[in-house]
Amino acid sequence: MNWQYRPRWVAERIRQAVSFSPVIVLTGARQTGKSTLLQHEAPFDKWRLINLDDIDSLSMAKERPEELLAISDKIIIDEVQRCPDLLLSIKRAVDKNRERRFILSGSANLILMSSVAESLAGRALYFELFPFSYGEENERDFPQWITTSPQNGPSSADSFSDSLTGAKFFKGSLPPLTFLTNNADIHDWWQGYIHTYLERDLRDLSQISNLPDFRKIMGLLAARNSRILRQSELARAGGMSQATVGRYINLMEVSGLVVKIRPYSRNISKRLVKSPKIYFVDTGLACALAGIKHPDQITESLKGALFESYIFLNLLAVSSVSGGELFYFRTQGGKEREVDFILETDGKVIAIEAKSSTSVSFRDAENIFFLKDILPGLSAGLIIYNGKEVVTLGENIHAVPWFLI
Repeated sequence: MNWQYRPRWVAERIRQAVSFSPVIVLTGARQTGKSTLLQHEAPFDKWRLINLDDIDSLSMAKERPEELLAISDKIIIDEVQRCPDLLLSIKRAVDKNRERRFILSGSANLILMSSVAESLAGRALYFELFPFSYGEENERDFPQWITTSPQNGPSSADSFSDSLTGAKFFKGSLPPLTFLTNNADIHDWWQGYIHTYLERDLRDLSQISNLPDFRKIMGLLAARNSRILRQSELARAGGMSQATVGRYINLMEVSGLVVKIRPYSRNISKRLVKSPKIYFVDTGLACALAGIKHPDQITESLKGALFESYIFLNLLAVSSVSGGELFYFRTQGGKEREVDFILETDGKVIAIEAKSSTSVSFRDAENIFFLKDILPGLSAGLIIYNGKEVVTLGENIHAVPWFLI
């Protein structure tokens, strides 16, 4: 393997899936490493790769799709969103021969594109690749805290001495940034990313007549990262209609830049907030869109939101591999109670709080205790914080250093 390649946790899931599914769809934002994964992980590194960023390949896909698909029984088609009509040819190919295998990769979230979902219904499994989790970036095995107590994880003696700082949030977690250390270079990289990739993808996905308005909404949303999404507030701040704001947010979601999570309401009789929370999948992008040019410009309040957003990225990586789903919990009326995340996975319900402080107390677990009282099926509670020790705060409730997730 190339010395720069770092194994991704989702790769094993994809290997298992190709044993029985004729089509695998791998999506994710630009530069998350989709092509790199497929070029380095066995057996995909031996498959025929067709990149539709290449004009000649794109022309072939549009004009002679059957000829293109006949070149091999195992094909990876990268940037497949550039030729949606090719999906019908893939559908016919696998219906004719279920032993054929295709991996379709793209920087658009293809499961959110109705034409794709309809074309591949019953024939495809979907996976999403996110920026590096902390464990992937440091080449650690998939964490075991989902199935075991966090006390069975690495001990504090194995930890790093540094806390999670603004420098990490500013840099972000996309693989190409791994080797950059100069803040000016990091800022320039993100500006290039926004101009080169985001605006090009937007032209591919939708005709946006007013790009400055779209950029304004991206900036306003970045300043509200990790919060409950209130489109009416964004519309007022941006001076545009709620319908326009909703369309722009949908494009950001389809592009893999943001993720919305729904409130958790199963078996709970309390009045709950119904709006989703929204997160940028990469803190570096959130900083760049918010106009942050240096880590020193990150305020304490913004640092708390970015800490929560970074924890969200790590939980996304874990839940996507474990087959879990993320929610949040918040009551409304009276004294509001909120738990940052609820992870449902493997029959378990785990309440998770993200705290950017370097120490924890019983008070920090107050909302988890509240949720435990009204949700008897709660399996465990975790407070992921910026400290270095695993601290037990109650029965199956632990405070866990951020680097153990």
